[in-house]
Amino acid sequence: MKILEIKNLYKSFGKTGVLHGVNFSMEEGEVVSIIGASGSGKTTLLRCINFLERADSGQVLLDGQVLFDAENQGRLTGKELRKKQLNFGLVFQDFNLFPQYNVLDNVMLAPRLLAKERPDFKANRKAIFSEIEETARGLLNRVGLGDKLTNYPCELSGGQKQRVSIARALALKPRILFFDEPTSALDPELTGEILKVIRKLAEEHITMVIVTHEIDFASNVSDKVIFMADGIVVEEGPPSQVIDHPQNERTRSFLQKLNEK
Repeated sequence: MKILEIKNLYKSFGKTGVLHGVNFSMEEGEVVSIIGASGSGKTTLLRCINFLERADSGQVLLDGQVLFDAENQGRLTGKELRKKQLNFGLVFQDFNLFPQYNVLDNVMLAPRLLAKERPDFKANRKAIFSEIEETARGLLNRVGLGDKLTNYPCELSGGQKQRVSIARALALKPRILFFDEPTSALDPELTGEILKVIRKLAEEHITMVIVTHEIDFASNVSDKVIFMADGIVVEEGPPSQVIDHPQNERTRSFLQKLNEK
């Protein structure tokens, strides 16, 4: 069964249409990279799937069950929204860390807040928080930041901040991890740090959707590549097709222009 299905998503901001009927699906454990020029709708698509924006029409299905249906679903309450969002983790291009918290606290913050909603929280507060801290420490070790637990974001490089962001997203144990141009704010050396972490996650069969401009990386790490233009999926398939032997003229033109830079 497909873990994620996106059906006919449309989104406009005022009179400006951004998504014009986006459709795609993926299996559990797959890595899907989304490529395309700026303004093609990639980030808006991720934000709609993650409920940071509300699609005007269309559906989002998880494990074959409708998670979102614009036609039959009113505005969600805050609690309903949080419950749906917990299925997905999102790593932003600009890190979005809390500057007043150290690295460990940034990773623990959301799990601690969610833990307070557990019926057994008052009786088991110490044990629950201890487990959350152990998990956070393990995740930071996993991304190579075990020696930075007490540092604050202002003391970190861009690559280190992004690795904290990845650990923070993983702390909530999402079904699917989304990346929105995770290396766009980094120089080439720091970009390599992040791509190495994502590659390791792919080897661990973490289900991921990656919006990226790193075409070589997308080619090497992805099970499927989606090329978007003007708010639609123009072409999708394995990297050997979409990147190495594109079938659509728009895909060929996009890749050719990248090669000329």
